[in-house]
Amino acid sequence: MNKVAILTFVRPFYQKTLGFWAVILLVGGVLMEAKQHVLLGRFLFKNPVAFGIVPVLLLFFSLIHLRIQQDLLRRMDYLVFHQLGLFPKKELRLFWSQIILSNYSPILTYFLFLSYFAWEQKAFDLGLYLWMSTLILLGFTYWKIRQTLHHPLNEVLVTRPAFRWAFPRFTWILLSLRQHRPILVLLTKAGGLLLLNGFFYSFQSGGYDWRWLQFGVLCVAYVQLPLIFEKSEKELTQQSWTLALPLSWKNKLAYQMGSLILLIIPEMFFLGWKGIPSENPENLVLAILLLVFISSLQLLVYRKKESSSFPNLAAGMFFGLFLAIIFSVPWLIFVFGVSFLFIHQSNRAFGY
Repeated sequence: MNKVAILTFVRPFYQKTLGFWAVILLVGGVLMEAKQHVLLGRFLFKNPVAFGIVPVLLLFFSLIHLRIQQDLLRRMDYLVFHQLGLFPKKELRLFWSQIILSNYSPILTYFLFLSYFAWEQKAFDLGLYLWMSTLILLGFTYWKIRQTLHHPLNEVLVTRPAFRWAFPRFTWILLSLRQHRPILVLLTKAGGLLLLNGFFYSFQSGGYDWRWLQFGVLCVAYVQLPLIFEKSEKELTQQSWTLALPLSWKNKLAYQMGSLILLIIPEMFFLGWKGIPSENPENLVLAILLLVFISSLQLLVYRKKESSSFPNLAAGMFFGLFLAIIFSVPWLIFVFGVSFLFIHQSNRAFGY
C-alpha cells in the first residue's frame, strides 16, 4: 500500500479512534471468550431483530469515519491532497479504496467471522443483507470523499479547550504511542490478548498445570518487545534531557513502573478478570509475573539494545525463564531478582 496514504489518512484515523479500538479489544478480547463470540454469532443469525443492530452500528461507524476523513482534508496542511480531485477516476478510486479498506479492516474481518454462522444457520438472506449494506456504506463513503475533493472547502473554526490538564510524566508514553504508533499498539494488544485467551482456554481443558499459564505470560511479555523498543528509543532521544535532572532512584523507579504498567494495562486487566472470580486466586500472581517479565526485558533493552548479540541474549533469557518455570522455581525469586536489578539500574547517574 502507498506509504503516503498510510501516514496521511490511515494512521491519523486510528490515532483519533484509539480509545474506541481499546474498548473493542477490552470487551472482545478480555470480557468475552472465544465460545462467547461463537454464541453471539449464532444468536444474531437466529434472531433477525437483534441482527438489525449490526447494520445500524456499522452506519454510525461509517459516519464517524467519514467525518474524520473530511476533517483531515479541511486542515491547512492537507490542502495539497485536493489535487487528488484532478486524478483520473481509476487512480482516485484505487487510492481511496486502499485507505477505506485499511480503516474498515477490523470490521470486515469480524464480518467474515460472522459469515460462517450465516452459512451454518442457513440464513443466507441475512448474510447477503449484511454484505450488501457494507458495500453500500463503503461506496457511500467513497462518493462523499470524492464529492468533498470536487467542491470548495468550508471554513473551519478551531476552538481551543478552556482547561489544560497536567498529566504525570510517565504517561507521556501512551500519548506518544497514540500519536505515532497507534496501529502498532492495536496489533500488539490484540496479539497479547489472543495469546492469553488461548492459554487460558487450553488450561481449562485440565491437561496442564499452573506452569502452562506462567509460560503463557512469558510469551505475552515477549510480544510487548516492539512497544519496549519504541519506549526506550523515545527515552534516549526525545526524553534524553530528563536524564540531566537531579532525580532520585525512587523517582526513576516509579517512572519506570508507571510507564511499564501503562503498556500492559489490557493484559493486566485480563489476568485480574480471570483471577478474581476464579477458585484459584493464585492466578492474580500472573499479573505480577507479567510485570516482572516485561521489566526484565526493559532492563535487557537498556543494556544491550545496540549490541549485535541482543537477539541471542533475548532468546537465551527466554529459554532460561522457560526452564525456571519448568522446574517450578518460586515466583518470588523472579520478583526479588528483577527488583534488585531494576533498583541497581535506577541508581545510574545519567540513565534510567
